[in-house]
Amino acid sequence: MQIEESPAGGPVTAGRKLNRRNSLRGATDHLHRDLDRIAAGFNLADVTHYRRFLQANAATLIAIEQLLENASVEQLLPDWPQRSRRAAILADLHNLHSDVQPLALRRTAPTPSEVFGILYVLEGSRLGARVQLDQVQASHDENVRNASTYLRHGQPGEGSSLWRSFLELLETHEAADDQTQTVSGAVYAFTMFIRAFSQAANDLQLRTAPAA
Repeated sequence: MQIEESPAGGPVTAGRKLNRRNSLRGATDHLHRDLDRIAAGFNLADVTHYRRFLQANAATLIAIEQLLENASVEQLLPDWPQRSRRAAILADLHNLHSDVQPLALRRTAPTPSEVFGILYVLEGSRLGARVQLDQVQASHDENVRNASTYLRHGQPGEGSSLWRSFLELLETHEAADDQTQTVSGAVYAFTMFIRAFSQAANDLQLRTAPAA
């Protein structure tokens, strides 16, 4: 679940504009690596693994998207309807004859700064989806290959640059000024995904490699 581009992707703009992004990346790198380690245990070409992978994503994604909407995310991100992915992942699960129970989140609506931290995780996950999509498309199972709406959502091939436009907003919007709260939001989102993926890995009795 890759959350950052390599330096070759280039900065958003010059000067201080990378401060917020770097703050989030540095503060959550350990969680990012933990999530990647767990997710790497899923064989996405296998229908059982892929179905459970989507269920773990959906359980977290749906709950968090609803949390963001309770916090009026569209006031901060006017193109939110274009970014929301729960309809896409539910369609994929339907194609695999499955459904999902969203996580029951205990917390109330996040602050605007926390919203930006949560969005950093959600929007950044599109980068990892590129690699995951390659694995899905290499499957010999047609049902797996046909259930890729979620992983395709917002990919550059569709003429979208959602990650880039999010970074620009992250670095300029006054609601993201409080870096303590943006980090708090990102940590929360990562933690929820790790919890769901850990449970999914346990259900499949996967062995994940130890953290480096």
